[in-house]
Amino acid sequence: MIDLRMRKFWYILMVFIIGLGACKRNSVSWDVDQTIPLFHSSFSLNDVDTKYLKYGVSDSGYRLEYENTLYSYKINDLQVSDTGIDASFNLRKLRLNDQVINNTVTLGEINPLFKVLDGQTTDIPAQQQSDLEPTDIDASEFFETATLDTGYLDIGITNDLPVNIQLIVFELRNSDDNTLVASDSFKNIVKNGGSETKTIDLAGKTVTKNLKGVIKRLETEASGGPVLIEANKGLTVTLGVRNLRPSYAIAAFPSQDVIDQDEGLTLDMNGAEIKYFKVRSGRLRIKVISTIQEDMSMVLSLPGTTKDGSAFYQELSLPGPAGVGVATTEQIYDMSGYILDFRGKNPDVTDTVNTFHQILRVTLDSSGRKLAVGLKDSIRLEYRLEGLKPEYAIGYLGNTIDRTGMDTTDFDLFKGLDGDLTFKDVKLDFIFRNSIGAEGRLKLHHLKGQNIFNGRSEILDADPLKNYITVPKPEFKRDAYTETSFSLGTANSNIKSFLEVLPQKLEYDLETEVSPGGNINNYQDFIFDNSKLDVIMRMDVPISFEFGGLILRDTQAVNFAELGDMSRVKSATLFLDIMNYFPLDFDLDFQLFDKNFNSLGYFDVSPEGGVQRGSFDANGRVIQASEVPLRIQLPREKVSALVKTQYIGIIMKVKGTGQMQKIYGNSKLDLRAKVQFEYEMRND
Repeated sequence: MIDLRMRKFWYILMVFIIGLGACKRNSVSWDVDQTIPLFHSSFSLNDVDTKYLKYGVSDSGYRLEYENTLYSYKINDLQVSDTGIDASFNLRKLRLNDQVINNTVTLGEINPLFKVLDGQTTDIPAQQQSDLEPTDIDASEFFETATLDTGYLDIGITNDLPVNIQLIVFELRNSDDNTLVASDSFKNIVKNGGSETKTIDLAGKTVTKNLKGVIKRLETEASGGPVLIEANKGLTVTLGVRNLRPSYAIAAFPSQDVIDQDEGLTLDMNGAEIKYFKVRSGRLRIKVISTIQEDMSMVLSLPGTTKDGSAFYQELSLPGPAGVGVATTEQIYDMSGYILDFRGKNPDVTDTVNTFHQILRVTLDSSGRKLAVGLKDSIRLEYRLEGLKPEYAIGYLGNTIDRTGMDTTDFDLFKGLDGDLTFKDVKLDFIFRNSIGAEGRLKLHHLKGQNIFNGRSEILDADPLKNYITVPKPEFKRDAYTETSFSLGTANSNIKSFLEVLPQKLEYDLETEVSPGGNINNYQDFIFDNSKLDVIMRMDVPISFEFGGLILRDTQAVNFAELGDMSRVKSATLFLDIMNYFPLDFDLDFQLFDKNFNSLGYFDVSPEGGVQRGSFDANGRVIQASEVPLRIQLPREKVSALVKTQYIGIIMKVKGTGQMQKIYGNSKLDLRAKVQFEYEMRND
């Protein structure tokens, strides 16, 4: 039965709809209402800032508990400048081994006749010979070839002949191209072991491993009687090379220290003179770039740099390029937690500042292979302390003076407030809190409060702050500080009128000075990484207000664009339900803003009598909230502004009574908003 009735109903409905479509000649329109909630907002003096304006437990009355840091100076912004060693080593700073080779020119080689007389006793006449047969000299123990930047060749002639030598002119030549390496004359060398040595400067010379010694001229005296002929004895030529530093060489370079430093390295501390420095952050970076085909090793020791009782010590292997051209080794060490003794290399002898003892040794480890090395080859070392910041530092922090010049800071106590507010009584303390381990002083040259909403301002005039204020140092302990304070009231300042401006900005000019007396503590000053000198404004007083035009503000986000086609909205109505728990009357206004907070105008809100106060007892405590329903009509021409609206600003202006008014913690203004749109619907 029910199923039959439903089928009949749907059949009639379908016929009606089809018929309506078939018979349509003119469009049909009708009106539809849609109501949506907008926002819920609550105002109280706690919205000023609950950190500062609080109500007490005893009578629930407000008291002002406020502390705002006007300025903070950190000497720990003192960062140690990056300091280190940058050094390059090329072939001129590498050396070859000092070596000696001996070669003998025998009596038989000087004159073949003596080979026949070998072992006999006979007279030897005076000899004068020229251009004797060259003698090959193998210098491969020195190098394959070397072009010498500096170096010396010591040529020694030992006379094992049984006759005195009057003159020898000796030349040393490269066998390959017969170029002259060295030439000198030796005179009057006595027989049977006499010797003479000459030194030849090899700077600029090219020497190869294949040499030949040439006796250009030999003059000997007669024997003066029969002597034993020993054909295998003669002249011993000793060639010694020393202090060889080549500009190009193919040689086996010996193991050698290419850098060897054992000294103090001084850091720039921006005027401070530090004895001890514990590192909070920073690093030691070592980078070695080499084109010399040998491995190297490095030892870095910082005897005065300790962590957990152990000194910093590192050994580092530096592999050579292995035929690939360039070898780069980089190592970074975290220095956090290390204590640096900045008193230098020998503090018991020379106690200095800002200087740490470092031992750095880089060694070329010889493989014994002969390598081709030229001046284009090099070893480059970069060794740097970077980004050192202290956890603490002990010493003399330097006499530093800092003046801010005109600067501004936010003043949070009265954020969002405007209008007239009179304090019954007020007292404000200026506190200078010092956690820097040095004496300081400061002076407030200028302080002006500014209300950003109405442009009012007031310059603070306070007798206690007109002169320099000295602040003592705290004990050596993290987070320890000293406080020096001055109270400002109506007797010694204009602090009352200064605060009644309701400033949101403070303009100040402040001067701070650390260690005004110099190094009076004999390097016993200190800083921690959080050490600073704060200038603080503090209030903690019971408070009553005289209200006159005080303005509270709030901003609510909305998005009317989500409602669809606003072109069909005929009108809109804003419904506001307000509960007022203040013992004060309010005027209410609404301002529309786009997404960039550009003003789009105001709602026309002028309720007669405004928002009435709640009912309150003899002490001013509200016992019954007032209820205010408001209706705001928006015609079609004003609805278009809603499409662009992203925020609604709510402005509540207090109507003052002209008397001091105590405000309690339950005082608030509760506002709920919704909007109703009337749409025109069409079937076209």
